[in-house]
Amino acid sequence: MNMSPRTLLFTLGATAGLALAGCSSNSASLEMSATDYVVTGLGDSRQEALDMAKERALEQCEAQSRDQFVIQDQQVLDPNSSEEKRASAEAMVQGGTVTADTDLNVLNDDGDSYKAIWTISCR
Repeated sequence: MNMSPRTLLFTLGATAGLALAGCSSNSASLEMSATDYVVTGLGDSRQEALDMAKERALEQCEAQSRDQFVIQDQQVLDPNSSEEKRASAEAMVQGGTVTADTDLNVLNDDGDSYKAIWTISCR
């Protein structure tokens, strides 16, 4: 079979276009799975705050049709945490997806509570 250069270029271009179309659908699913969420927990003890953050993380991931999560970053504040540590915890919110269920009041609570702030990815 003898193809003209024009036909050959057209065939190669169409093949490359199909290959790129296949790649774009894969990258869209990767972007969705890489979304980070901020979840918080407040409790009278460190363990209670962690348990509340875990509960919120599972709820967030279930809403995304996922049943697991990975903690990307964690801060646990106790009632005597320094201002520097509190500022570091507040900075965690930057770059994470905050939903209607994210309780940002945890960051401003000056009571005797423990606070857990996680950045998670759902799996």
